[in-house]
This record gives sequence, structure tokens and C-alpha cells, in this order.
Amino acid sequence: MVSKTSQLKNNVDGYLDVDGHKLQISDRIRRAIRRSGGNAVVSEKSGVNLKTVSNYTRGHSEPKIISLSRIAKVCGVSIDWLATGEGPKHLGDAPDLLDMEVLKVSITIAEEIFEGKGFSPEDKAKIIIIIYEKGLEEKAKDC
Repeated sequence: MVSKTSQLKNNVDGYLDVDGHKLQISDRIRRAIRRSGGNAVVSEKSGVNLKTVSNYTRGHSEPKIISLSRIAKVCGVSIDWLATGEGPKHLGDAPDLLDMEVLKVSITIAEEIFEGKGFSPEDKAKIIIIIYEKGLEEKAKDC
């Protein structure tokens, strides 16, 4: 016999509980925080008091919007999903976060810069971000 706990753990999307009901906000907060290192880590990174974070994860209090926003950002999840269970769960799942046209041009320019040079992956990422941001500025000027 499969326990409810193991059924809950097997719910990959994190949208429904074992009975098929949408997770409560405290459940979504608890899961996001667990995947991000736990209450203490998220509390420290978000600036939300540890006791407050614990109260949210246990369902003892409803989160304030500013705290929810900070927790969502630290955990890399959408505030909409965290608050309501609706919409894309992860920030990267949301459409139109990046201008793909500008990103493609930025990567092409960066590849020319990187050719034959020993940049670290971190330095490459920083360079691509700088080029991308400049590309967005130029595109905004053209509009």
C-alpha cells in the first residue's frame, strides 16, 4: 500500500495534493523553501524573519505581499504561483521574460569576443548580460 506521504512526494508538478486538490499557500511556500535550502537559508536571503517564515510554512499566518515577494524571488518561483497556485511555477517558465531577438544577437557578438580566449563561464555570463542590456537600451532608443 502506498502512503499519502509517498504519493505527495511523487507529485512532480507540485500543483495538487494526493486527493487532487490544489495545494494551500502554506504547502506551496513550504515546498519552495525546502527546495531552496530550508527556512533559515530563505529567511537570511530574503530578509524575512525566521519565525515569520516558519509561521508561513506551517500555515499559522497568511504572508504579507512584500514577504511573499521576497520569498518567491529567493526561491526562484513566480509570486503568482506561490500566492494562488495559478500560472507558471518557475520564473523561467514565464513567457516573454527575455527579448529573444536581442538575446540571439548578444550571444552572436559574445561568441566573437570569446573566440580563442580563455574566459571562465562566470565571465562569459557577465559579458553576455552586459551585451544583452546594451542591446535592450539600443532597441528602446529605436522605438
